[in-house]
Amino acid sequence: MEQQHGGALGRFDERRTSDTSARWVCFELAAQLYGLEILKVQEVLASAEIESVPGAPAQILGISNLRGSIVTILDLRRRLGLAPRLEEGPICVVVVDGQGEPVGLHVDRVVDVRSVRSNDVKPAPSTGATASGVLGVVTRNGEVLTLLDADVMVDSLAATNRLAA
Repeated sequence: MEQQHGGALGRFDERRTSDTSARWVCFELAAQLYGLEILKVQEVLASAEIESVPGAPAQILGISNLRGSIVTILDLRRRLGLAPRLEEGPICVVVVDGQGEPVGLHVDRVVDVRSVRSNDVKPAPSTGATASGVLGVVTRNGEVLTLLDADVMVDSLAATNRLAA
């Protein structure tokens, strides 16, 4: 792979030589399967109450009170350029570490936790996917799992906050 990728993608280059495996929290968005490395996930909320924040950027759904801590909730569909969710139902949130503070990523539903061998990860297509936080894809039994970089997903929140300031 090219040197310019660096960061999390570079971790896959290193792992491919030793064929290690990592566990991924897998979830659905717009009928597609995605995963976040379990080491980045603090918890999963099967249902969350979200309060809107007037004037917040479109990718921020609002905030939620998580045991006394205020957590910003990002619309992961919007972040990834997917169609908005049309159906109503419980709001499922995957909470990740956002540079020392918890940040919630709204997903359609959490599917399971899977072990993925580094040798099974194919590079992300060269469509700007690396910049959008796609680490790579895994195909298994006709199913495609897109692996996301939690840090990049949260970095977008920091960039949004810098623009709003």
